[in-house]
Amino acid sequence: MSPAGPAHVEQVDPRLEPVLRRWWEVGRDSWLPDRAVDDWPAWEVSRRALPAHNPEREASLYLAYDGDEVVGFGMVILPVLDNPHLAFADLGVLPGHRRRGHGTTLVRDLEQRVRDRGRTTVVIEGYAPPGGTAPCEPFAAARGYEVANEETIKHLDVATYRALREDLVREVAPYARGYRIIGWDTVCPDEHALECSRLLSGFNSQVPLGDLALEDSEWSPARMQEWERRNLAIGRHAFTSAAVAPDGTLAGLSGLRVDDDAPTTGSVGITLVDPRHRGHRLGLALKAAVTDLALEHFPDLAVVETTNAVSNRHMSAVNERLGYRSLERLLELQRVL
Repeated sequence: MSPAGPAHVEQVDPRLEPVLRRWWEVGRDSWLPDRAVDDWPAWEVSRRALPAHNPEREASLYLAYDGDEVVGFGMVILPVLDNPHLAFADLGVLPGHRRRGHGTTLVRDLEQRVRDRGRTTVVIEGYAPPGGTAPCEPFAAARGYEVANEETIKHLDVATYRALREDLVREVAPYARGYRIIGWDTVCPDEHALECSRLLSGFNSQVPLGDLALEDSEWSPARMQEWERRNLAIGRHAFTSAAVAPDGTLAGLSGLRVDDDAPTTGSVGITLVDPRHRGHRLGLALKAAVTDLALEHFPDLAVVETTNAVSNRHMSAVNERLGYRSLERLLELQRVL
């Protein structure tokens, strides 16, 4: 138990399962009341993933106290292989303890920890129903955060996709002639590792990011293998579909994650088509193919979540054609410290 005293923030050791469970519960109970979407990770997923080594990022977990009573949670994520100026933060206060300054205490504490690690820019996320206002937006604005990018969170009812699938396949076929769609579960075949690395390295520069201070990542086959090993260790299936162009290079990728401990829900990672190969409806073909691949392994998969920038009209149209429906706005709020 934390010692009694004024409002303060303490770091949580994710290797101590009872403490991690408390953090997870406080996070869930702080997070979900303001959300239109229940996407807080399942406990069984969190208890495996959060203590495990992550080669891509360093995650630190925090609980906020008022005396010896827990009133909120925080998390800071630091990219470790690229974007050394950036930090991502999540935080929330339990509904019964709001409007008492605890959110401000959390923000100030997390920002100082970020400064101490040499990071200069912080990004937090806020959520609102379509057409509505994010409760955190005025709070963040008063503390110097600006909306750097806006995305839409969308869900696909897999039953809807199944009903549309035959028409989608017929629609795509005339446009994608000459391309071969392949797929794999988590581990990229060696013969495609270099091409996958090339596409991943250019992803951030090819998707709308608004004013986010996010730079491209440099991927290599070795980096991919490290990431694959982590996914295998925590029971996460990173399904990937890829389009092989007539010259043997990869024209695009799409990814969809499903955890062994949460087999009814999936989350889309990236969908990317090389600019040289656009106009062949490969985005639609790849997203359909990776959904099919996930369903082969997880036949009880019921819901898939994706996000795309509001300004990305093409991907919005692809998602709508697949059957995704918009449920929530996601605001990426950024501050330069």
